[in-house]
Amino acid sequence: MKLPALPYGKSIMRPTVQTVFRGLNHNYGAADGEIYDMTNLTGEEYPLLSTRKTRHNKISYLHESYGMGAWRELLYYANGTNLAMYDPETEQIWTATSVTETPKVFANMGDRIIIFPDKKYYDVPTGRSGNLEARWSGTVSFQNGTYAGVSALGNTLHLSGMWAHAFAAGDAVTISGCVKHPENNKTAIIREIDGDYLRFYEFSFTLDTCWVYTADGSGLAAGDYTFVQDGTDYTFALPSALSEGDTLTWDGSEMTADIGGVTGTIPVSQGTTGTAITLTETETDYTETGTVTVAREVPDMDFICVNENRLWGCKGTTIYASKLGDPTNFNVFDGLSTDSWVSGTVDADEFTACVSYLGYPMFFKETGIYKVFGDRPANFQWSSATEMGVMAGSHKSLAVANDTLFYLSRSGICAYTGSFPTVISEPLGRNTRFQDAVAASDGKKYYVSMSDGTDYSLYVWDTRLGMWFREDDSRAVDFAVVKSMVYMLKSTVLWELDSPITYRTDGPVPWSCEFADAVRYYETTGSGSENKKGLLRLRIRCELESGATMAVHVQYDSSGEWEEVYSMTSTAKKSFNIPLILRRCDHYRLKLTGQGMARVYSITGLKYAGSHLQ
Repeated sequence: MKLPALPYGKSIMRPTVQTVFRGLNHNYGAADGEIYDMTNLTGEEYPLLSTRKTRHNKISYLHESYGMGAWRELLYYANGTNLAMYDPETEQIWTATSVTETPKVFANMGDRIIIFPDKKYYDVPTGRSGNLEARWSGTVSFQNGTYAGVSALGNTLHLSGMWAHAFAAGDAVTISGCVKHPENNKTAIIREIDGDYLRFYEFSFTLDTCWVYTADGSGLAAGDYTFVQDGTDYTFALPSALSEGDTLTWDGSEMTADIGGVTGTIPVSQGTTGTAITLTETETDYTETGTVTVAREVPDMDFICVNENRLWGCKGTTIYASKLGDPTNFNVFDGLSTDSWVSGTVDADEFTACVSYLGYPMFFKETGIYKVFGDRPANFQWSSATEMGVMAGSHKSLAVANDTLFYLSRSGICAYTGSFPTVISEPLGRNTRFQDAVAASDGKKYYVSMSDGTDYSLYVWDTRLGMWFREDDSRAVDFAVVKSMVYMLKSTVLWELDSPITYRTDGPVPWSCEFADAVRYYETTGSGSENKKGLLRLRIRCELESGATMAVHVQYDSSGEWEEVYSMTSTAKKSFNIPLILRRCDHYRLKLTGQGMARVYSITGLKYAGSHLQ
């Protein structure tokens, strides 16, 4: 029987060896070596595929946590109604001050930790805490006084029983509640403090107006006298003679005589009887009859930062800057280089974050970036650019790694170096919309915990490699960094990430690595042929630490079902070559899972050539 001749050719192809394993690419177009999905992998041992280090459990069973920061080599965190200080080295904890149970934003200004929205501070070296604002209410007397040792008119407030440390010279205070002289409701700057007397510049306040006659050396004999005030003639009978320095005071309704230090009242009526005398108009002390409030006020600010020894902040569409070196004063406008500063913006969008970066205070809206230039209030000015700003609710996503500022915008994670932000998060999924991001940086890596709308994940951007890695489903309240060590605050636990410590850890690290689809054919740019190729066998070379486990799973033809084709547990630290033979399919997907420290050195595939049909 004559059979047709079959073409003969070499069917076994050269093996393909994958020795470079790249970061996460959660898209169907993931290239060879990129990882479609992962848990707890790191780029620390690139180009190897390896698991992250363990985490050290620093503090467990916290109360509800509302934020965290770092001051030099100490951590601080809002723990329920307390701000707690924590030394990671000695693990000593102490209470700094009381706070409200609300989410916090912090800033470090010298030795002080600034706390908002509480408007409080904590001085770390002295252990003293207090309010940025000061307020006093009660009966206030407006008086003539002195300034720099010289008599001054209308410049003094007497706050009877005022707390000695409520205010300080240089404070701008707002006075409200004046009824008799409403023009005294104003903001003015305290120049001197003498007990419970506050001194201001001369003529800062309106006092009561009166008309005074002062007896000269010849005195004034008893008898009938008349005077004119505002075009009206008045007459009175002086019962006793005045000596030099004695006075008569007319307040518009009543005549008071001070004779030899004894004060009395003299009846006055309209008329022209008696000898005419002249009264001199002057101002005199008076006391507001109602309750007057004197307050040093700090504006409500949603986001704060420190730049060039000023506390900066924003709320709504307004930017604020404190007095130089003084986070308690935002209303000092003396025309000096140390003044406070405030400015509104034109568009109606509200600010979503602020940060000090490259020496400038920068403010973000979702649709724009505002940078403040200048070195003193006289030349402060902001410049805005319509660019991708910080997404609302992700103000804690701002962090600097390798001199680049990273943050979450509505378009994804952005990298910003001062010109134009660039989206770098496409490998996390082009159609994924992230929110509620919280981040930190150790200088080389950018750690960010954020939600895809359903689940939270902790991602790491390695600036050295330009790659993303996913760790786990941690939802962080906040991060802080001490000595390049990143600390993550979850709701009730404080973790030290990538810790070398071998006790009190999160245990053997569970990990997984899912590669993208591997197809049976090459594109013409790859092999010059679109004929299908069959997979003869796979070999995985790996290393496991003692006690670590590893399993290999395969999914055929997008079935959605994973089949475990290999598993093992290592009894000692050693390397393995895992041989795998897969069944025929159009395409397959490979997933590795395990617990404990593991490294994958290579994955080798041996294929054979087929036709365009099989």
